Amino acid sequence: IEDKEDVSDSFFILKAYEKWDENCMDKLLGDFAFAIWDKNKEKLFCARDHMGVKPFYYYLSDEMFVFGTEINAIIYFEEIPQRLNELRVADYLVHLVEDREITFYEGVYRLPAAHLFNITNVKSRKICYWKLDPTKELLMDSDDDYANEFLKIFTEAVKCRMRSAYPVGSLLSGGLDSSSIVCTVRKILAEEGSNYHLKTFSAIYDSVPICDEKEYINIVLAGDDFEPYFLKTDKISPLFQIDTILEIIGEPFNIPNYYIHWEMFKKAQKNDVRILLDGLDGDTTVFYEERYALDLAREMQWKKLLSEINFMAKKDNLSPVQLFLYVVVLPLIPEIIQKSILQNILNLMGINLQLIEGECFDIIKEEFVESMDFKKRFQNIYKDPLKKAKTNKLRHHLHLSSPYFQHVLETLNTFAATFSVEHRCPFFDRRLVEFCLSLPKEQKFSQMWDRIVMRRAMEGILPSKVQWRTSKASTGAHFKINMLQYDKKTLEDSILKDTHIISDYVNLETLVDNYKMYVNNAKKVRPADLWIAVVLIIWLNGKSFENLE
Repeated sequence: IEDKEDVSDSFFILKAYEKWDENCMDKLLGDFAFAIWDKNKEKLFCARDHMGVKPFYYYLSDEMFVFGTEINAIIYFEEIPQRLNELRVADYLVHLVEDREITFYEGVYRLPAAHLFNITNVKSRKICYWKLDPTKELLMDSDDDYANEFLKIFTEAVKCRMRSAYPVGSLLSGGLDSSSIVCTVRKILAEEGSNYHLKTFSAIYDSVPICDEKEYINIVLAGDDFEPYFLKTDKISPLFQIDTILEIIGEPFNIPNYYIHWEMFKKAQKNDVRILLDGLDGDTTVFYEERYALDLAREMQWKKLLSEINFMAKKDNLSPVQLFLYVVVLPLIPEIIQKSILQNILNLMGINLQLIEGECFDIIKEEFVESMDFKKRFQNIYKDPLKKAKTNKLRHHLHLSSPYFQHVLETLNTFAATFSVEHRCPFFDRRLVEFCLSLPKEQKFSQMWDRIVMRRAMEGILPSKVQWRTSKASTGAHFKINMLQYDKKTLEDSILKDTHIISDYVNLETLVDNYKMYVNNAKKVRPADLWIAVVLIIWLNGKSFENLE
């Protein structure tokens, strides 16, 4: 090959399969979903990338195998039955995405992330080809060694995702993750002698200052190295174009703030950007760990524990004794006693502990919950793994392995494709994920600093005020305000008029009561719960399922 830049990814994949057969999965990096027909073995070989960035849906029966990167491509075939998967409805209503394979359509499945699928005339075989190893621990000589290795891997993760024949842009929120990507791109371009000004896309909230990050965005943008674009997110409805988007996606999704990415992809397309980098979800990859002090106590590292307690107490202006009781003593108390104490406190505030922990099923009709033993399902696939993750490493592994990322990544991939944009996330690079999981806990949290290895690595690359910032804005306030301001009619039409379509699944009286409390600004109602119900209603109103007729 004379010029590798002219060779497509599909060519490399075919050559890798030709050389290593199924073992080619050990050699591949990046984001992919593909199928290869091996005529010699009369076998169809399918695979999906390690983190699940690219979608892969399929329907398999004795008569046919249909696959594609969009659900709509699957259900297009008349031979495929149109039946609502009610188990997925139950999962959806409590924000549960832990089942990696099911969809809202019976018989239509996802190929999970990091899986391959072999299909012949005789049998089909699904295999997980890669898993994160929580037992691996990287030991280096100094903090600088860890930081330098992080920077090397992170820079490569960013650089390889800049590969494109079209202009590249990046989301920029002002946080540590997106700012690190943007400033690393600037460094790479400078080293290559390029005069290209990276196009950045940022959400701003002029009317909701608590959500706004302009101060940090502008610090990153200082100088003339970038071409910035801004989206006034506080002017967008949380149910913006939801009927159109549901038609494109093919099923409801669990991303209430979807409209931010949707509009960012649209703005990127308008400004000729075809590749959009995103800092999603860097704090999980590098890991933000609040139970570091508890791990030190369990390991009886008392000197280090007292040092960290003093640092954290000074940072948060708390008494070291109070902090010790909160972060060390309280978590060691049996869970049933903890809940009793906490619920008594929250009762005084009018907040339901079950609602906070996601255990409250009062929104789902009791008969519907019992018909599929849903509480047991919830306990088995969601709560039990959390209880077993006792150490920093196991908790980090649990978060990185969460099916939620597969759900978010595949949904955003489809959003981006709608606007002919490719969504690329350096923090989900396999090499970076494996490296960060293998780090000792002191490289993730130390002397009151979370993600300390990354902060050290960004020395001289990130502006200091961003590199060492400790706060982070939340868009929750904007979401709550805007749904009432822009979507009240949609909420009322759905919740007060169209609920018959979900009457078999939802406790309608509870749903209406929650809506009324939300309108009256009750703190114990989460707007995202109402959003979920309304999206399901809107989607079902546009569908015709055989088992609902």
